[in-house]
Amino acid sequence: MSNQTYFRVHPAINFARVGNSDDFYIAPETAAGELLDQDTGLFGGLPIRWGTEDTPITAEDFRDAEQKVKRQAARFRIFAYDQPQSRYPSNDKGTEIRIGSQVGGKTVKDIIWTVHLANKKNNNFTIEDADGQELGIASYENGQTPPLRNLSYGTQADSDERRSKLVIDAGPRTICSSQQGGEAIEFDADTTPSYCDDNGRICSADSYPISFPGDHFSNLNPGSGDITTLGQLRIEPGSGRLVVTGGYGNAFAFPNAKGQAPTLDHAIDNDGWFDDVADGPVNATVVFDDGSTQQVVAGWFVSTDPAYAPQTRNVVSTWDDVFNTWVEELALMPSLFAGGQYNTDFPASFNGDVLPVLHGALLQRWNTNLPNAGVQGHNFIGRIKPTDDPKQKIPNFKALIRDPNDPAQDEVGTKMPLALGDAKRSFLSLSKTQYFLLQQWYEGLSQEAAPELGVGEKLDKVVLENCLGGRYSPGIDLTFVVRDVNLYLRNDDQSSYPAVAGPFRINQQPLDYASASRSQPFLGIGYIPLNPMAVEPGDLSKFMSQPWHTDYNSCAVHTPDPNPAGNNTLYWSWPAQRPVQVYPAQLCQFDEHKQQWNLGGQLFSVRGDKEGSDNLTYSPFPQNEGRYQEYLDFLANWHKTGFIIQGSQIPASKGGNYGSDKFLEVQSLYDSYGQVVQPWPTAALDKQD
Repeated sequence: MSNQTYFRVHPAINFARVGNSDDFYIAPETAAGELLDQDTGLFGGLPIRWGTEDTPITAEDFRDAEQKVKRQAARFRIFAYDQPQSRYPSNDKGTEIRIGSQVGGKTVKDIIWTVHLANKKNNNFTIEDADGQELGIASYENGQTPPLRNLSYGTQADSDERRSKLVIDAGPRTICSSQQGGEAIEFDADTTPSYCDDNGRICSADSYPISFPGDHFSNLNPGSGDITTLGQLRIEPGSGRLVVTGGYGNAFAFPNAKGQAPTLDHAIDNDGWFDDVADGPVNATVVFDDGSTQQVVAGWFVSTDPAYAPQTRNVVSTWDDVFNTWVEELALMPSLFAGGQYNTDFPASFNGDVLPVLHGALLQRWNTNLPNAGVQGHNFIGRIKPTDDPKQKIPNFKALIRDPNDPAQDEVGTKMPLALGDAKRSFLSLSKTQYFLLQQWYEGLSQEAAPELGVGEKLDKVVLENCLGGRYSPGIDLTFVVRDVNLYLRNDDQSSYPAVAGPFRINQQPLDYASASRSQPFLGIGYIPLNPMAVEPGDLSKFMSQPWHTDYNSCAVHTPDPNPAGNNTLYWSWPAQRPVQVYPAQLCQFDEHKQQWNLGGQLFSVRGDKEGSDNLTYSPFPQNEGRYQEYLDFLANWHKTGFIIQGSQIPASKGGNYGSDKFLEVQSLYDSYGQVVQPWPTAALDKQD
């Protein structure tokens, strides 16, 4: 059977997002910035209502009846392929299988899913150096590593004490697709771990060493919640698909080895704090009616920050960085890139390669304080059509768009994209593949349609398109590790992907759960960038901020780092993923004559409540605005932050909606509206003056 049919979990990587509600919706299965409906103007990227196949949420679905933030759940499905994958996109588009599906003359009787979640952030390496400089993947070159977090617990990441106390390990959980409508299974300390063995039998792992913070420490900041679970898994009724939810956005404070309480004063590396994000493999076994079984190529689950602007596309997404890595280093598409160079005869796709960049620019205005000229310019770019002559629309391509192949342009703040750059780079650039394909279009080498993807391949791409790329400092969804070929499952010659697995698969470390012992921590150090090491549960999220709240709060506006000489202009980090300045729907004004809604004032997305006369987000320095001045305050208030959604998804007080041409903030729970922000550019002020 294995020589005829290939089974794969899709998406290859999928994202859940934390929230403080038990309720949830399903992760988006359409791409942010993609125009889905020409008639209504609806853009993709919206999550899906739980209990439906693909109904997008509206403005009223971000919170539950108690105004708590709903979590985003990751939905996984299995596809069968009759051919090994030999090219991308694949010739074989695959077929989704469910209980009762006929495959190779057999009937699918059940699907057994096994998921293992862990959080390894505290037993990982720092993301910044002692001076607060972002280290990035270069800090792992030549066998080097940055210093460890939480050094008071020892300098060896593989010590039993560090692996036991500093890792949240819920262990594996198993569920069957036949358990439709059943209770959710918790990734907590009270639920016995289980796994599926090579013969398709579900086994209890009674001796697995589950570890949660409360097993080792008292929570020194109970106001930010407790961490007793990393999420749940359940089966979607009617489809048999797997649905995995993550944590609740909590943070747990613990003392160092000397008993000293932690501080919370860094944007990224804070010793003495856990959060409840996690990641791990999603394995499955197909069970047939004759008793035989077939292993499925695994996917991967990641939980992370909420998506406060799900329809706003990043100009550079995680997909763009992953795709660039596979194109340039793993022979994904030899017709596009081979022998160390791009093929100048390769035609770009307007819809697949060009329009995503244009729409990323178009939508950026809704989360930033661009001046009117900038808004008009981005609108102009976003309206370019495949039939337009690009040289008439953009007279000077090189003057407009920053060239990622020219390091000197890293410090040129007048080019696009207009956002901060990656570690050691002042400003953001497109990926090299993006830039090349845009050049092809500009020179007249393009076609309108994008290559056809199978449903499974489309899911692999879409979920990564909805995540930020380009600036991994360290990021929100995934980080710089996506540029490391060692992260992925490859052929033995390391030149491309295995035909059975296909591309974009995480190089999963096989785990022998039968050998687990309560007296010994189970998970090891795991994956280290730029090293040929397999990936364990917890290895993707461990390179993120600890806790996630501090990095999110920090990344409003900044001067570049490194900052070009003489510059004091403030730029944005991740405006698509971390909205900075927004238009609240409540401030829009209705024009009775034209029967339409006009925009009101623009405010900071994070605009804290008032205690007496002191606004917790107020600062006299523009470079500190749009964030809480104390990280602990954001821990207490993160769930009040509003969401950005297309106006056509917002019921309006005058009837109808706010219109598909607007993307407005809804559901903010901040008591104070704050002052209207001024248009960019904004200057940093010298604190010594």
